[in-house]
Amino acid sequence: MYINRALLLVIGIVIIFFPAIEGWMLGSLTAWYRPYLPWLLIIMAAYWNQRTRHQDEL
Repeated sequence: MYINRALLLVIGIVIIFFPAIEGWMLGSLTAWYRPYLPWLLIIMAAYWNQRTRHQDEL
C-alpha cells in the first residue's frame, strides 16, 4: 500500500498543532464557519492529491 509522503507530513503537522487549531476553532462564538474551514482544506487537499492520477491507476 502506497502512502503519500506529503500526506504523512500533513498528518504529522496536524497532530503537533492540534491544540492550537482546536483553540482557534472554538475560541470565538461569532465565527460559525471556523469548524468548517479544516474540512474544506482536507477536501481540497484530497482533490489536489488525486487529480494527477489516471483512472487506470486507481
